[in-house]
Amino acid sequence: MPRVRLPNRMMPARQHGFTLVELVAAFVIFAIGFGILLQILSSCLHSTAQSADYTRAALWAQSLLDPAGVGETLREGASSGRFDDKYSWQLRVAKIDPPEPIAALGAVAGAAPGNANTQAPVITDVGNNGISLYQLELVVTWGSYYMTHNARFVTLRALSPENIPANGFTPYAAPPAAGARKQ
Repeated sequence: MPRVRLPNRMMPARQHGFTLVELVAAFVIFAIGFGILLQILSSCLHSTAQSADYTRAALWAQSLLDPAGVGETLREGASSGRFDDKYSWQLRVAKIDPPEPIAALGAVAGAAPGNANTQAPVITDVGNNGISLYQLELVVTWGSYYMTHNARFVTLRALSPENIPANGFTPYAAPPAAGARKQ
């Protein structure tokens, strides 16, 4: 019997497209990638906000520490206050003894370490000369009840006898800010 050939249109055509498993796998890959992207963006936003807070705290600290000891004598003690609704500060001023000079350094001569063409500096002991040395420690605090952030700034100020007022009045290191209280 001769073989009968059916026309092409009658043969079942093979379907083209994606299977359900392929679609589910593609959706899972997309969801994982999108989740990772959101996590990266979230951590970037958090880091940016935290960096802005630390920068703002450093600027507040600079505004308080820069005028300290300029035109007035520092006095040992503590003070605190608020910069604004978010940032508060605590300042401690302590008089410290200047470091003792090292006698051997006055006689140093020759080349500087690491550079044969440069002379080493000669350090001369000038004595105490009545200079008072103060350490200022400022702690700036911000945040909520559950998460508080602190930034600590420490600097030294040297005051010569010319800066001491004749009446002996010695104010605190920083002018009181709004809402400040002396301790």
